[in-house]
Amino acid sequence: MSKFELKISPLDWLFIIIVAIIFSSVLSTIIFITLNSSWEHSLIVGAILGFCLAFISIALISVNNRYILPKINKTAIWWIISAILAFFAGYIGFYFAFFLVKSLYIPIPVGILSNIDILALFSGLLNYLMGLIIYLFVRMKTKKQEIETLFTEGRIFSLNTQLNSHFLFNVLNSIIELLRVDSNKAEEALIKLGRFFRKALNEDPIIKISEELDNVRTYVELENLRYNGLIQLNVVDEEKVAKILIPRFSIQLLVENAIKHGFTGKDLNIEILFKNLDSSVMIHVLNDGKKIENLNFGTGLTNLTKRLKVLCNGELEFIQKEKNEFIINLPK
Repeated sequence: MSKFELKISPLDWLFIIIVAIIFSSVLSTIIFITLNSSWEHSLIVGAILGFCLAFISIALISVNNRYILPKINKTAIWWIISAILAFFAGYIGFYFAFFLVKSLYIPIPVGILSNIDILALFSGLLNYLMGLIIYLFVRMKTKKQEIETLFTEGRIFSLNTQLNSHFLFNVLNSIIELLRVDSNKAEEALIKLGRFFRKALNEDPIIKISEELDNVRTYVELENLRYNGLIQLNVVDEEKVAKILIPRFSIQLLVENAIKHGFTGKDLNIEILFKNLDSSVMIHVLNDGKKIENLNFGTGLTNLTKRLKVLCNGELEFIQKEKNEFIINLPK
């Protein structure tokens, strides 16, 4: 995309049309009243003129964005071409509107008919000035959106980096401990870790729930090398939400948290349940390990909360009943 190209949304186009119609109607009314003509006719003429100016301007802007701007790399040339096109749109738009008004048999004051060429030139000049104002408005709006996007991407990158580091640190610690007990199992764990990171080190901040669950299963396999298969994972109704998007490492972090804080030396059962509701997807991660008292969100859970909010407008909740239960709420 050219650095001069404007990202104009359908709402911006509507704004341009409305501004053109209002401006032309006001100007036409002033001229008609000055020439002692009907103000009702002036509003009709002004609306037609504004629509024609906006329609031709939109057509020329679209052609400009697609065929001309990509070949331009100098600001001065861009300003010259844009000025010519804006003036040309106003000039041609005026004559096109004049043709439509005559076709509809709307009375036109003699003062306008006798100065049609001058008014066409004046229309071209005003269209250029209005185009400049609209350009500055849209450009400012685009810059604001770009800054907000960069800010959001920066936050997401920062949170992802912290979360990935947290996960890698814990897994490597597990493998180091395993090396002291069984080097063969440690080697197997490193191979699985390599496979895991080939998938996990994807730059996409959000992935399908099915992909997240694949990562979770591999993670539990890695941990079970250290815990001798005492970690039992049960996933229920995943088919209903397999294609729903979720921040990477969301479910895995809750499973990791369950193992880290819930394991007591005997079987630890972790269950992942999904509820696909009309307005949201609820993900329940439960474990029957050591009861959590006075939960304080550490780095991992705090970052997960932020990632859910930034990426999906989601929420994280903890409930203490018979089991430790975390709930991820993803609005649709």
